Amino acid sequence: MPQSDLEAGSGLRPTVHNRRSSMSRRLTLLVILALAAALVFFLLSRAGSFLVLDDPQRSDVIVVLEGSGDTPGFFRALHLKGEGYAGKVLLDANVNAEIFGKTEAEMAREYLDRIGQKATEICPTVGTSLFTEAADVQRCLQRIGASSAVLVTSDFGTRRTLSVFQKRLPQYEWSVAAASTPYHFAEAYWKHRGWAKTVLEEWEDFLEWKLVDQWRGDVVLH
Repeated sequence: MPQSDLEAGSGLRPTVHNRRSSMSRRLTLLVILALAAALVFFLLSRAGSFLVLDDPQRSDVIVVLEGSGDTPGFFRALHLKGEGYAGKVLLDANVNAEIFGKTEAEMAREYLDRIGQKATEICPTVGTSLFTEAADVQRCLQRIGASSAVLVTSDFGTRRTLSVFQKRLPQYEWSVAAASTPYHFAEAYWKHRGWAKTVLEEWEDFLEWKLVDQWRGDVVLH
């Protein structure tokens, strides 16, 4: 074989090898990108359901927090009481801000009397956040001598709520129940702009709690 043919043949092999190697790298990159996209999609699809906890335990009292969505949370509490989870219901209501000359606590009391729920007690609150509401709940639990409670709050706020109360008041036994509403569907939150906005806001609050507030020096209440 002439030398020129040998040189040409020897030059062809590296070229084919390089092309195959390049295609292999591209295929590997595409597979990695596809797996990463699938993982991101999976995590995003579970972003709403991750925030929701609904695991009430039998306790001394059921506490309806201010973030429970008002009546949905209250009626979930009544349902839990009827199933024997606790014998008493406390309804958190603010005593500071007034609407048309009445505080939230006064309006709540009138509503409870009107629907025949006089046994439900109002837990007066002055805090403006879940972090400070824990102190209000503590005072109410001390007043009635309770050592355990089911916390009722909005669906997407349940995981953060349970974590806050367990950290703030570790001397009590806590469980949590989700106050379902027709606007919060955790498994399909992306189908509606309002649901997606709620999930995003709750994730911001959850991360702020986990990364900042739970490490504060005054986090534990005594």
